[in-house]
Amino acid sequence: MTVLEKAVQSLAEAIEALESRLDSRLDDAAASDEAAEAARRQATVARKQTDTAAKGVAAAITDLKLILAQDDSKKPE
Repeated sequence: MTVLEKAVQSLAEAIEALESRLDSRLDDAAASDEAAEAARRQATVARKQTDTAAKGVAAAITDLKLILAQDDSKKPE
């Protein structure tokens, strides 16, 4: 796994941890139902955007690896 892939994975894990902490704090606090639901929706959207970004980065890495492999195969020995 490349450094960039590890960074994206760490980012996704951090967002998931933040989402869990947010859920926990919202449950513990006496936040209004409307505010809690809005925060949960925002956390869900953030997670989906992170997942989309991670897939995009992974695809870009795959493309770059393919380009580099093709470049290496064209070099004279």
